[in-house]
Formats: sequence, C-alpha cells, structure tokens
Amino acid sequence: MIVRRRFIKSLVAGGILLPSIPQFLLGVEKGMDHSFSSISDGSDMKEIRIALIGKGGMGTADTNTALSVGGVKLVAVCDLYDARLKLAKEQWGDHLFVTKDFQDILRRKDVDVVLIGTPDHWHQPIAIAAMKAGKHVYCEKPVIHKIEEGRELVDAQRASGSYFQTGSQGMASLGNRKARQLVQAGIIGKVNFVDGQFTGGPGTLGYYPIPEDASEKTIWWKQFIGNAPKHDFDAQRFFYWRNWKDYGTGIAGDLFVHVLASLHFIMDAIGPEKIYTTGGIRYYIDGCRDTPDIMLGYFDYPDRNGIGAFTVQLGANYIDGVSKKWGSMDFRIVGSEGTLDVAWDKVVLKTFRPMDIQSLNTLKKIGQGIDTPVQKTKTEYVFAAEPNYRGGHYDHFYNFFNGIRNKTPLVADVLFGVRSAAPALLSYESYVRGDVIYWDAENFKEIKRKK
Repeated sequence: MIVRRRFIKSLVAGGILLPSIPQFLLGVEKGMDHSFSSISDGSDMKEIRIALIGKGGMGTADTNTALSVGGVKLVAVCDLYDARLKLAKEQWGDHLFVTKDFQDILRRKDVDVVLIGTPDHWHQPIAIAAMKAGKHVYCEKPVIHKIEEGRELVDAQRASGSYFQTGSQGMASLGNRKARQLVQAGIIGKVNFVDGQFTGGPGTLGYYPIPEDASEKTIWWKQFIGNAPKHDFDAQRFFYWRNWKDYGTGIAGDLFVHVLASLHFIMDAIGPEKIYTTGGIRYYIDGCRDTPDIMLGYFDYPDRNGIGAFTVQLGANYIDGVSKKWGSMDFRIVGSEGTLDVAWDKVVLKTFRPMDIQSLNTLKKIGQGIDTPVQKTKTEYVFAAEPNYRGGHYDHFYNFFNGIRNKTPLVADVLFGVRSAAPALLSYESYVRGDVIYWDAENFKEIKRKK
C-alpha cells in the first residue's frame, strides 16, 4: 500500500507548499494561496470591462472565454490589420471601439482589463504600459520574449499593484489540480521523470495562405516590427510570426512552456538548473521560417521540497501526422511508486503495487467530479471531471476575474509567468548555441557549470 508521511500531512494541510522568492525579486508578496475558488458564473459580481489587444486566433479565443464568465463586458479591440477590426465588430457588436494603436486602449477610462494576444515580442512592452496606465493584465504566454525582460516586468507589476494573469490556461484545469494534489501527497513516490510530446502533420511546402487585401495599406507594419530588427513588409512574417525568432520564441515558447507552467504549479518548482535542446529545420526548408520544426528539450530540476529531483523531456515534431500527441493536454509524470497521465479533464494513476482506493477518497475535495476515482485494475485508477466541466480556459479566466473582484492573490501571477517562461526561452537559446545552459532559477541568472 502506498501511504507516505507527506500524504497524511496533506490531509490536514491540503498539500500546499509555498515557493520561495528569488533574491532579485525580494519584496514580491509572499504567502501566496495556491488554492482555487469554487467555480460559479459570477453574474452577481461587479461588471469588469475588458479590451483585447491582438485579435489573432488566441486573442479571439481568450476573449470568447472571458466573455463566458459572468459580469464581463468587451468594450474595445486593437489590432494592426483592418480586416480583424471589422471582424471584431461583426463578432462582438458594433458598439465596440476599435483602433490600431494600443495606446488608444490604455487611455480609455472604461477599460479595467486588457487581454494581450499579440506576437511574443510585444507582450512585455504592452503589459508594462498597461499596468502603468492602471489596467489589470491577462497576457498570453510566454510573458517575455527575452530573459532580460523579466525583471522589468515584475518591477512594473509591483509598482502598479495591477493584477497580472499569465495565459498558461492548462495549469488551472481540474486535471492539473488533481495531479498537484496527488504528487504533493506522495501517492506516486518521489518524482524522477516527466515526458510531454507535441506532434503535427506536415503541411504543403511553399508560402502559406495570405489574405488578398494584406498590404501596408491595411496592416500597420512599422508598429508590428516594434523593437524587433527592421525588415521590409512581409505578410508571411505578420501572419505567421510564430515561425520567426524576431517576433516569436519558437516551438519552446509556443508549446514547451505549457507543460513547464503546469509542472511548476504541480511540483511547486521555480525552474530547472540545467537545460539542453537540439533539433533543426528538417522539412520546412521553404524560407518561411527560421526556427526549428523539430525540437527535443531536456530540463533537469532539483529537489526543492522533498518531491524529488526530476528530468523533463519535451519534444515537438511538426512533421509527424501519425502520433497525434499534444503535450499540454497529455503529459506523463513518473515517480518511484507510480505514474500520472495528466489531461485537463482527467488524470490516470497507475501504481507499482495495489493500494487502498479509500485512501484516495480521503484527499481534500476539489469538486466537479474529479475527486472520485474509478478503479480499472488493481493498480490503475481514473479521476475524471463531470461531463459538463467547462475546461481549464474557463477556470483560468474565472480565477483571474475572481482575484480582481475579491482582491485575492493569483496563482499564475507575473512571477509565475516569468519563471515558467525562462526555461522555454533558455531551451531555444540552448538550441541556438548548441550547448548546455546552467541556470540559477532562484536568482534568475545564467551560471557556470556546477562542480
């Protein structure tokens, strides 16, 4: 039977372990509560007025999810492409204020919150400007485009007091919360390995589809470039910015960061001490990207809190149409006494030896069906959310708005966002250098190899 002392302790304390604060960020609020509020529609709460900056696919999805939370109203949209502004009014109403200049959004007194769904190189500058303007911020991941941007972003949040939510939605899901509870309780023993893989089938080589009206007349190209190196107008770079290092963060910033954020939440981790990544452009050699289409990243995490020292293996292959894996919603945590297959709405526990299912039922209740294990075999147990579960995206936005309304701390705050972005950015940097990177996560700096 797998019953550890930490499991008994968690029954009393709820399994909550608080991360320490790195030296360079001393003064950030301590004592963060990692618990999540119960979910309701919030319809009786004060109305929160939001504005979207960056109406691409993710910005649009974020806005739709935000609007599904009660008491939230969209008042303005900013994008650099005329057609998207027109579409915004068609989708969300002609009452919207629309603009190509995000500063117009920040000057509006009827905007409480900005959702940032821009290319990565604009995340930090817009977030800082928004907080200085007194707005709360929901920023898509990764919240920084370069490591050196982290300190200023955290300082800006501290100075403003604004609420800042990192757009790593998976970590708010029922599956991630149950995985955290099981890991913290010691149910799978000491964690030693985590595996997450992303795959996607190959597309047609050659330039990707571009709207017919795309031009410098309909797109504010100079604003898009921002702090990136100057470049002549190129619609491929505007619409497929994720392919380019000047505006995106490659596969690591797009995909690896999802699993890293989830693991930081589940394990109470703050970052790896060693990173190595390899890969390359194997298929898309058509000149439409300068970042890899295949990457394999390895991250060594130290044992900070008795959960175990573990290695994370993350892979992505955009030329694999068979495996059909999506790591952010399907990754595995391996421990000395069992494994967890973690999805957003389900966790599958497999143990080395049979265990008493009643011990699982005594864990602190999370709700929405995820607390009741179904025993498949003597060593396999499934925790599944109820059929009407709204998902991690909804939970993440609910937690954000609930924090603003009730003045309660957020789990995925600015410090969490910077810490989870760092290993993703360092993963890409390791690929570029072709070398191992050693990282001091506590003090947020690169170091020489430890002896």
